[in-house]
Amino acid sequence: MPNTQLHDDDQPESRRPSLRELEILRALISLGKTTAAAAKLSISQPAVSRAIAQLEHRTGLTLFRRESGRLLATAEALALHQEAEPIFQTLDRLERVRWRPVDRQAHLRLVCPPTIAHHFLNRLLARFSVEEPETRIQLEIGSGVDVITKVADGDMDLGLIDSGPNHAGVRFIPFRLAEAHVILPKASPLCSKESFSATDFHNQPLIALSRRFPSRIMLDRLFMGANVTPHILIEVSTAAAAYDFVRAGAGVTIANPFPCAFRGDDDVAFRPFKPAVPYETSFVLPAMTPPTPVARRFIDFVRANQQEDGFTQALRLS
Repeated sequence: MPNTQLHDDDQPESRRPSLRELEILRALISLGKTTAAAAKLSISQPAVSRAIAQLEHRTGLTLFRRESGRLLATAEALALHQEAEPIFQTLDRLERVRWRPVDRQAHLRLVCPPTIAHHFLNRLLARFSVEEPETRIQLEIGSGVDVITKVADGDMDLGLIDSGPNHAGVRFIPFRLAEAHVILPKASPLCSKESFSATDFHNQPLIALSRRFPSRIMLDRLFMGANVTPHILIEVSTAAAAYDFVRAGAGVTIANPFPCAFRGDDDVAFRPFKPAVPYETSFVLPAMTPPTPVARRFIDFVRANQQEDGFTQALRLS
């Protein structure tokens, strides 16, 4: 008769039971029939028999005897099952618990331009902070160049930006796509137009973004190609400022509707501008290092929880 005592020290590794074999042993002890165990585990009946035979070979134990059409576990099988049961109890607990990795003293350092911060990011950051109260959040506001530089230099973990220079030290993960829209007061006679092109802006009072923005350069080329000279009244460094001047009746602007459209002001309208001037709002991450765990969680949180605005396309988690 095989020796039924199990010794941690002297059993060769090749005789160690696999987790799958122990799972099949557990099911067979519980149900008493190979057909029932196979059905519970979604495997074939021969696979159950082979696993038990392999387990008996590994351990040198007789694990079952057949009696009146049922398989009865031997004392050796019950002893092995008792040793393994804490493993399955732990796995069952992990299935029931909502698992989320938590960084000890997690610190999320973010940088973005003011328009994105004030009209999009701050609300999501507040919700994220409620879900992760143990995470300390640091938000800095700066220009697009600031965002790129701070992430590339390692001063910030994560940036958000809708345009910026290429830089070898960063990579971009898009989360929002848009095209330029004309933003104008609803009281303006121009609001009757369904869409706009460059030819509609000859001598038209315009609030323009400064020339450091790639979109401004594209628009200037379109105006030049159409032999159009807009009447630029005000130049600003943020889309939010241009939006405020539009509301005040100073003129119209051509800008990314994201995220100003989230303001939902009843006295402001958005109309498409053609040909399309694209915008891609992206997360900015260091080029050579993976995101920190908390930065990765925040990226997933933003992509899953960003609102629709009716003018732009949110890229969500698949």
